[in-house]
Amino acid sequence: MKTIRKIMLAGVLLSLAACSDDYLEVQPTEVLSAEQVGEAAEVNEEVAKGTLLGIYENLYRRGSGGTDAQEDFGVTAQFMQMDILSADAAHLGKSYNRQTNISELTATVDPDNQVNYRAWRFLYRVINLSNLVIDAAGGNDVVPETVTGRYTIGQAKALRAYAYYFLIHLYVNDISDLSKPVLPIYTSADELDQPKSPLQDVFNFAISDLLDAEELLDGFVREEKIEINQDVARGLLARVYGAMNNWPKAEEYAKKVVDAGYPIMTADEVALLPGEDGSVGGFNDINTIPGILWGINITPEGQGLASLFSWWGFMDQYSYSYAAVGNPKGIDSGLYSNFRDDDIRKFQFSSSLRPAGKFYYKGAQNNGFRSFSGPQSNIDSDSHYMRSAEMYLLHAEAAAENGNFAAARTSLKALLSLRLDDTSYIDALPNNQLAEEAALQARLELWGEGQSYFIMKRRRETRTRGSNWLDFAGQSFSHDDERLTYEIPQNEILFNTNLNEQN
Repeated sequence: MKTIRKIMLAGVLLSLAACSDDYLEVQPTEVLSAEQVGEAAEVNEEVAKGTLLGIYENLYRRGSGGTDAQEDFGVTAQFMQMDILSADAAHLGKSYNRQTNISELTATVDPDNQVNYRAWRFLYRVINLSNLVIDAAGGNDVVPETVTGRYTIGQAKALRAYAYYFLIHLYVNDISDLSKPVLPIYTSADELDQPKSPLQDVFNFAISDLLDAEELLDGFVREEKIEINQDVARGLLARVYGAMNNWPKAEEYAKKVVDAGYPIMTADEVALLPGEDGSVGGFNDINTIPGILWGINITPEGQGLASLFSWWGFMDQYSYSYAAVGNPKGIDSGLYSNFRDDDIRKFQFSSSLRPAGKFYYKGAQNNGFRSFSGPQSNIDSDSHYMRSAEMYLLHAEAAAENGNFAAARTSLKALLSLRLDDTSYIDALPNNQLAEEAALQARLELWGEGQSYFIMKRRRETRTRGSNWLDFAGQSFSHDDERLTYEIPQNEILFNTNLNEQN
């Protein structure tokens, strides 16, 4: 809990004005300046480290997107919306009008809608604060002499790259059009109103940051899973290379994470199996699941997340929140039909295809999985951002694309042997179907975990909404459809003199 306490302290320093109308804040007034951090760090390196940990807080805190909306709580809020846009998470109810403008595809075509603003503000804030830490150390080209300094800058660069990876997907319609100017790049907290850079340059900047992070984080042993270590940085590299369809590098880096030895989540960790009490499942405790590589250990006293303002409140039907009272989400019926009869992941879903057996607060099992048997006020169920299963499947996909079919089958079967009674069908699959099978299994394995949207854009897919959708059931959408990508906030275009048009 030492790191969590530091995050709480840093959060005081980096607290954001939730209702501010500021857009890309080059020098937020409520944080320390680069000069102040740099001067303090000369005396005590823990100052820079504490500033870094304050950045992590923005990944999950309410209001990190600069609004007081109940859907404004960092990464997992975006995961939820992206899963809807990807067509894998069907919006099954519209009570309280929560996220209906995502399902109806109206928010994403309105530059004045807060949906577009919240992600932009949140992600560029992570970039700005990361730049603050990097600037304080001397800038992008400096390699700190101390171990603590190297680990701090390595994490800051990885966080900055992660934010750009997110921005590329959320604000660029076609991520294969590498020459198109798409996003401002900020390499320092002092830079003002940058113009759009070509997509290739944004990708290259993210890769450069992550390669630096990989080297700087060599030997880093983290105290909490919220901190990015070398393996997480390599996982992020695999994702970025995959998005670029650089399959040799994607295979290389996914394999590095696989070879690090993190176990794949077991059957009873991923699904509420018949006759079980759910004591080891629910995705609610990252510290008891070694297959989760990166996430946040949430405590009521540490984060104070009310169920109405959390991912759990929107996704867990046992929580006293929207998913339980008419605003549920479930797996797309077309996607669900791809589960084989012997697949234990079918037990993740109820008859109405809600994730009743996948995501559940630990209080639900203690109270017999009855309605509202989960959190009432403060959430203490955790959130995760990366797990080892994803890396096995990304390795299989990339290996197949590279013609390394034996390796692709090995990685696919390593996961599916924990999900199916019989994996022999993998051996019978034609080589040219292996990559698509790996991507499909990733959608099934990672449902509701915010990765389907990235897969859709990585593979340049067209998705069709199933029969259980309330909106556009049976209709198909291409990965580059304008309605599936956020608009740059209108005020950002007005106030940044170097931006004059949407993507």
